[in-house]
Amino acid sequence: MKITHDLHIHTTLSLCGKPDATVENYLAAAKERGLTKLGFADHMWDEKIPLAGAGFYEKQGVEHVLSLRKTLEGIDTNGIKVLVGCETEYNPQTGGVAITEESAEKFDFVLVPTSHTHMMMPKEFLYPYEKHIEFMVQAYENAINSPVSRYITAMAHPFAAVCCPYDRKILIGMIEDDTYKRVFTKTAEKGIAVEISLVDFRSATSNADVEASPLLRMFTIAKECGCKFTFGSDAHNIANLASHNSAEYLSTLLSLTENDLAPIAR
Repeated sequence: MKITHDLHIHTTLSLCGKPDATVENYLAAAKERGLTKLGFADHMWDEKIPLAGAGFYEKQGVEHVLSLRKTLEGIDTNGIKVLVGCETEYNPQTGGVAITEESAEKFDFVLVPTSHTHMMMPKEFLYPYEKHIEFMVQAYENAINSPVSRYITAMAHPFAAVCCPYDRKILIGMIEDDTYKRVFTKTAEKGIAVEISLVDFRSATSNADVEASPLLRMFTIAKECGCKFTFGSDAHNIANLASHNSAEYLSTLLSLTENDLAPIAR
C-alpha cells in the first residue's frame, strides 16, 4: 500500500527544526513524493502546566505552535491537505501529559512521545537497560491512562529512545512480547494510534535493512492487538522526508490495508 501521508513534521517553530524546515519547502517536497496529507507537529509544552527547569520548552507553548495557522494563510498547498497538530510531552513530574483539554481542542491532532528519555528520564535510568525499558513502559502506560488520553491521536516513535547513548534498537528488542501486548491492547481500547516512525529507516539502503529491524516485531504485535497506525517521518529538515522511501515496503511487510490506518491518516 502506498503511504501518502506524513503526520509528524517539524517546522522552524521547533527549536530543533533546521532553517529549510519551512511550510513552503515541505509542500514542494511532498508534492514531488506524491504525499497528499501533511501533519505539522511542532514540539509543545502547554504553558498552563508547570514545568521545573523549562529549558527546551520555555518558548514552545500553545500559541507559539498554533501561529503556524497564520503562516498557512494565503499559501497554495497544491492540493495537499494540511493539518496543524503538536508533539507535546510526557510529564514525569505528574505522570501525565503536558497539555490541557482546553488546549488540545485547538489542534487537529496530538502526538505524545514517551521516548524522549534524553530529556524526561533521570540519567541513572540509562543503565542497566532494563531500567531504561521500565521507565518508558511506565511512562507509556501513564500517558494512555491520563485524563487527556482521549485527545491523543497517536503515540509518537514508541519505545525508540531519542538520543540514546547506545543503539536504541537494543531496548526495542529486549521488551517482551507480553509487555507489548499489554500496552498495545490498552492503546487499541483507547482508540489511540501507534505511529510507525520512519526515523529508524532513514539509513536503510535495501529491503533487507528494513526486514532486519526489531521494530517489525513491535508493530506486528500492535496490529494483532487491534491498533491503528499513522506514519511519520519526524522530519526536522527537507532531507528527512527521504525516509518515506521505506514506507510502502513497511506497509507490505506488515500486510497493512487502509483499514489499518487511523481515520485521520486515510
